[in-house]
Amino acid sequence: MTLRARVRRAMLVLAVMAAPLSATADDSAALRTYLDGLKSLQANFAQQRFDETGELLETARGDCKLQRPGRFRWEYAEPYRQTIVSNGRKLWIHDADLAQVTVNDVTPDAPGTPAELLSAEFDIDTRYTIEHLGLRDGVDWYALKPRDPASQFSSVELGLAKGEIAAMKLADNLGQTTALSFSAVERNVALPADIFEFTPPPGADVVEGGTP
Repeated sequence: MTLRARVRRAMLVLAVMAAPLSATADDSAALRTYLDGLKSLQANFAQQRFDETGELLETARGDCKLQRPGRFRWEYAEPYRQTIVSNGRKLWIHDADLAQVTVNDVTPDAPGTPAELLSAEFDIDTRYTIEHLGLRDGVDWYALKPRDPASQFSSVELGLAKGEIAAMKLADNLGQTTALSFSAVERNVALPADIFEFTPPPGADVVEGGTP
């Protein structure tokens, strides 16, 4: 997998973990209730990435943990190992096969980036339009489209099933789409604080980056 693809994967994680904390459209009450009450979450995930023609580019699996605001641990187990961790101030990307760790500062107020959503200290309606898409295959879908044309993602869709998050779809400005499905979801569980910190393993090449 190319370095560019690895960086894109990290940006995807930022977008997923930055899912808005509230919504105000009348037909998004279920989504609003779910996200307003979300404090922490852990789950397994399956991920597929498609190009602009719909061709499958990558399939991956792993598990994720998050605790608001801004802390998450996203671990890819296959087809190769990659760990993406943030404590809300720092972002670590560990590529085990490359023995490399990239360290970035998280700047929540950086304009036009998914990282700006991590603080969730703004009115969602000023930055997104929200549309209830309805039921598809037992999943209730909602679309959030950024008002800022400079956003890196053209749309984010969240799907709820039986009162729990079941899936997400993210479309970027290059025409690629990433689809995630979640299983074994546990919401608002106690998570140890140290899992949102990361110490590079001995022998790893540590690269200090900038804002993702």
